[in-house]
Amino acid sequence: MDIKRIKFERTGGFAGIRFAADFELDDLPKDQAHQILELLDEMDFDELPAKILGNQQVADGFNYSITVVTEKRQQTVMTSDAAAPKKMEPLLEILTKIAKQQARKKK
Repeated sequence: MDIKRIKFERTGGFAGIRFAADFELDDLPKDQAHQILELLDEMDFDELPAKILGNQQVADGFNYSITVVTEKRQQTVMTSDAAAPKKMEPLLEILTKIAKQQARKKK
């Protein structure tokens, strides 16, 4: 995947705090960018449906939106804590960490 940009948003939770990140992979440390690319490839991100939302609603759970922008297309996947595939969890953790870092820099 020739990824140009990633947009990520996490909403919900007990306090309802929103974290968002919008970044180019070139702006990240090489090892972190490589890890994100590997995780996206392992889960065949470009083949995932636009929504992965189960019937289960979790009180104070998080909802996620991940948009991957390539040269040719843009793919957005929305999911939640309860519905996210197990193999997506490490990606959600990394993207949440990046979003929190960006939020701290804006302060």
